[in-house]
Amino acid sequence: MYICNMYIRQSKIKRKNSNKTFYQFSLAQTYREDNKVKQRNILYIGSSDLLIDKHNRAIVLQILKAKIFCTQELFPINPPKELEQLALSIFKKYLIKYNIKELNDKVVSIPPAPKKAEFHNVDIKGLEISDVKTFGAEHLTSQILEKLQLKNIFRNHLNFNEKQSNKALLAISSRAIFSSSEYKTAQYLETNSSLKTHFNIETKITHKQLYSIADKLYANKEKIDTLLYKNITDIFDLDDKLVIFDISNSYFETRKTNSHIAKYGRSKEKRTDCPLVVFTGVINAEGFIRHSRIYEGNKADATTLDDMLKDLEKYSPKKSKKTIILDAGIATEENLQTINEKDYKYVCVSRKRIKDYQDINIRNTISRLTNRGKNKVELTVFKPEGFSDIWMRVKSEAKKKKETSMNDKLKQIYEQDLNIITKALNKKGGTKKINKVWERIGRAKQKNNRVSSNYNIAVTEENGLATSLKWTIKQNPTKDDKTKGIYFIRTNYRNPKEAELWDAYDTIREVESTFRCLKSDLNIRPIHHQKDERVEAHIYLTILAYQLVNTIRYMLKAKGIKHDWKNIVRIMNTQTLQTITLPTDKKNIHISKPSKPIEEVQQIYKATNCKQTQIAVKKYVVYH
Repeated sequence: MYICNMYIRQSKIKRKNSNKTFYQFSLAQTYREDNKVKQRNILYIGSSDLLIDKHNRAIVLQILKAKIFCTQELFPINPPKELEQLALSIFKKYLIKYNIKELNDKVVSIPPAPKKAEFHNVDIKGLEISDVKTFGAEHLTSQILEKLQLKNIFRNHLNFNEKQSNKALLAISSRAIFSSSEYKTAQYLETNSSLKTHFNIETKITHKQLYSIADKLYANKEKIDTLLYKNITDIFDLDDKLVIFDISNSYFETRKTNSHIAKYGRSKEKRTDCPLVVFTGVINAEGFIRHSRIYEGNKADATTLDDMLKDLEKYSPKKSKKTIILDAGIATEENLQTINEKDYKYVCVSRKRIKDYQDINIRNTISRLTNRGKNKVELTVFKPEGFSDIWMRVKSEAKKKKETSMNDKLKQIYEQDLNIITKALNKKGGTKKINKVWERIGRAKQKNNRVSSNYNIAVTEENGLATSLKWTIKQNPTKDDKTKGIYFIRTNYRNPKEAELWDAYDTIREVESTFRCLKSDLNIRPIHHQKDERVEAHIYLTILAYQLVNTIRYMLKAKGIKHDWKNIVRIMNTQTLQTITLPTDKKNIHISKPSKPIEEVQQIYKATNCKQTQIAVKKYVVYH
């Protein structure tokens, strides 16, 4: 038997003109939806004065329940005739409203669900589930794109029509979820994913369509970047005073002989065998990209700063001066001077190392935990001679362990090579001629160039033959700092506090996180495209997908959920969209319905303020 909590709701009404009050009554019911208890009105039953009395309402409700649910009273009552007549009149209204022609004692009649219930006799053995597609990640990203108001940007500022706007949103979302080539993405959209339904796309999406969408987005890059970033700062009310600037590159699997942007350069992934393309990011403290640019693969890091400053002047409010956070690769003396002349503040890792800083007042040194709370750093601000800016010495135990470990390993490899050369001097058939020995030493130095400069090597000679080889390690205070975990930060702030300076510099981790997400989670590399314009569109589409991803992760981190993007997609993919076939006595009903989200998925929906599911859709009906 269906059990419900039915009651008569009383509402007090006050007339505006006469200030008189009266009461209206409704038959109401509680029900459960998404694990929440809710209430709804079943039937308006008028404003009879008889119902003002609480005891009368209880009698009328008891009669109504007995009539509606076809039950016998356990303790029969003899209600006043007027209350019985009132209850019967309300019951007639109930039958008319819900189109119920007759009731019997075998089937319990209940008020329909909020969106009209439908009952059938179903053959359980014939029930089937088919056309299962991923739903959770698609449902999440589509709602976040709606919060970012990207569709408004496409429609109102770029004159995209409805179909173009929906396809653009689909391209961004699919890049975030699948992070694959356009050819494979088209396959995912057709057979694996429910993403098309979220953007009302019924036709097949091909890889060529995805190419043209990305090209169209890149052609409107400037407007999209400006408007999207404004939406992000408005949504999260970001202060946006810090600007982090860094550079990275991606490699090609093809030779790209006719390309204007694919050039050989210094690869971040050590792929010296492949041509590269360089891209820069201007990123705020929360990890959102303000601007981005694409350069030739042989573009030097330090030469990209001028363009970054032009972007700042063009897109930032004139009254707001930013603090620019730089890594050592960009922080040349010329660049720091340029930033100073433009009246910006900077915080950067120094490219130079001070040989003698022993006069630093150690009493002013403070200890500070890193942002991850696991490692300590010692910070000391000082003003070195010959420089106009302020420096801060950073001594990090974690960096000391890392550098010492790497240095010891490199030294071990180099000394092994030197020992092999030494053994050959006393070995029959070994290399002994002095010029050949020095050639072998030269090759060993070149192979181990990160540590070989720290060694003094002496070779003794008799009659043109080397007889012994010895080496000693040089004392180099500047290089020894590295193994002690010491490095320097520079700034043009006046009288900065150690803690404030460290907090500003520590935001550079957001750059590391951004490029790691672009490369690992969103697969910006390697690049397989042949045309330069397609390469640029590929990179820009990935950056737009990153803005979507970072929005989700930023909202989750605010609620203490610190998953990386791949893990978020894995969790969300546990919620699927299924087509359920219900064989009834008269017809087969095919319904598309999402599965109930698991607890982790519910937490993500709640943290991002998104709906957990959607209403089941009756796809089609086949009559027997």
